[in-house]
Amino acid sequence: MKVISTIALILISVISGVSQEKAINYKELQKMLPSSIMGYSPSGDPDGSSFEMNGMSYSTAVQDYESGDSELTISLFDYQGAAAMYSSTTMAWGMGMSFEDDEQSAKGVDINGSKGWHVYQKEDHTSELMVGHKDRYLITIVVTEADQEKAIEIFKKLDLSKLP
Repeated sequence: MKVISTIALILISVISGVSQEKAINYKELQKMLPSSIMGYSPSGDPDGSSFEMNGMSYSTAVQDYESGDSELTISLFDYQGAAAMYSSTTMAWGMGMSFEDDEQSAKGVDINGSKGWHVYQKEDHTSELMVGHKDRYLITIVVTEADQEKAIEIFKKLDLSKLP
């Protein structure tokens, strides 16, 4: 599945255009993940990767955390060198879209000027958030065994000032 996603991202970026600026290396991005947050401690080492082709680049860093039965994953994506990919992902968030049924609720959010998409899985109590930051970063937070607003609370605790 990871290979299919990478190929899809490559095709989208080639079609959409590229940037001359590069994303930071994934090792540097990993350093920006919190060492612990809101009672969650890392479970294992961070993961990540950097990709570059024909002037287009992006990188990602991911860390899993745990606190009791609850699991948390924080992902940082730097799309500095792939602005078209970033724009196509974040475009719909500011349109006031929302959805709800018996299994989930989903809505666009604005957290201190950063727009995103929040989904709450009602049956398994999973709070999922994806937020765009500085027209460059996508920050995703997925937390299990959580109340509806948990991912948003965790996002607000992140120190985003470290991101260039």
